[in-house]
Amino acid sequence: MNASHVYLDTSILIKRYVKEENSDIADTYFHKAHQGETVICISEINLGEAAVVFDKYSRKMGIDAGSRLQTMLSELGLLERSSTVEIFPVSSQIIRKAVKTVLEQHIYIVDAIQLETCIEAGRAVFCSADKELNSTARKLGIETAL
Repeated sequence: MNASHVYLDTSILIKRYVKEENSDIADTYFHKAHQGETVICISEINLGEAAVVFDKYSRKMGIDAGSRLQTMLSELGLLERSSTVEIFPVSSQIIRKAVKTVLEQHIYIVDAIQLETCIEAGRAVFCSADKELNSTARKLGIETAL
């Protein structure tokens, strides 16, 4: 399959499961993945950070955080089995590179891990709802979707 690759950071990933601004972007990438037209790349760190966001939304908006997390994990598992999701481990090498990126770019460690994972993913386009993070990605030579 000659599919394009896109790295979804947590800010876009959760929009698939909590409808808000830019949810259509997440839905489009997931639709393309279900059709075999793109490969979604994420880091294991996205899964933990998504749980934190769902928990925050459960307190603010009354959503069922556990249910949203389970729905996300089920869909990602299905797509992973069809080879249209790649979940990258948080390796010690990624952590070392991310620490350097934190010190050079003055960003949050989880954001740096996501950027370094996108680089490790190779040809993936980075997609984030965070304009500053997209700007940092471009400074690092990463193509961005937004």
